[in-house]
Amino acid sequence: MVDAVRARQLGIVHLLRSRTNVPANELASRFGVTERTIYRDIAALIAHGIPIEAQPGKVGGYRLAPETALDPLTIDSDHALRLYVLGFLDPPRTDTPTDDSARAAGISDTVQEVIRRLAQRIHFDTADWYWRDEGSGHLPVLRTAMLSATALEATWRTKAGSQETTLLKPYGVVWKAGEWHMIAARATGSPSRFRLNLVDRLVPTDLTFAYPDSFSVRDWWTQTMEDYGKGEVRVTLKVTAEARDEMLRLSLKSTSRIHEHNDGSLTIVLFVDRWEWLIPLVASYGPDVTVAEPEALRTAIADQLRRTLAVYDTAVPPGPAPPDSLPDDDSRLRSTHGRHPGA
Repeated sequence: MVDAVRARQLGIVHLLRSRTNVPANELASRFGVTERTIYRDIAALIAHGIPIEAQPGKVGGYRLAPETALDPLTIDSDHALRLYVLGFLDPPRTDTPTDDSARAAGISDTVQEVIRRLAQRIHFDTADWYWRDEGSGHLPVLRTAMLSATALEATWRTKAGSQETTLLKPYGVVWKAGEWHMIAARATGSPSRFRLNLVDRLVPTDLTFAYPDSFSVRDWWTQTMEDYGKGEVRVTLKVTAEARDEMLRLSLKSTSRIHEHNDGSLTIVLFVDRWEWLIPLVASYGPDVTVAEPEALRTAIADQLRRTLAVYDTAVPPGPAPPDSLPDDDSRLRSTHGRHPGA
């Protein structure tokens, strides 16, 4: 049922794109439903930001706002988010509207192919609760390049502060917490992720590449996020009942283990690459989350709390400085904001 509704609503948008005005009774007849169903579909589309206008009179009906064309090759982040909310851009494979139900909804093979490519190459990771909007100025060039399989000359800033320029094959783009990431491969090698807010230049070239049909940016991103931060270092956390719900909303790896106790508390076992990035996370919970192992992490958190207390109480001597191995990357954001998408 959900698939049929999505296909019909997408068909309505497609039909409105090609016509000046379409009456509700014509839409109902076209899609084999009642006018009341069409009214509900239009209301749902408008609620999600699709710019549909109602025109009164005998020659009236519905139409898309003339100043807002939904051109798939120039789709911006706002339109992409609207389509994502409606389930058109990033559905499970079995939900992608490219079957007979889509044809029955009036969606041409050409439009179906555009939708298939968009679903393959654009992914929204909504796991984090904080939103930023950085680096989106490169989206017009990137959208066209990834949909036409055109190589880009990219210049970006490295963590060391220098600049690097190379030729990239753009495979897709990922929206995560308001920040865009380009998934691209160099001339040789596997794909990598590039934060668009660190990219200074994206210049189209006259080179094209064969887009790998088996590649899915969603699958690649999901696996990359699963592998990121995973390792052999065992960390055991004791969680009180008060912090239980909050800790269960964190993004855990497939190797993590959760043990529930009768009093509502938890024991969480993590296997990470470095325990250092857990310091700000655990310290932020105070006595509600404590470290059972490793001892080095317990000591580092105790020192962190002593330094914090010393700021408020000058009678308390500060603890040692943080270890030199603290990572200089986005691990603090990752550790404190990595919410589970099902939360």
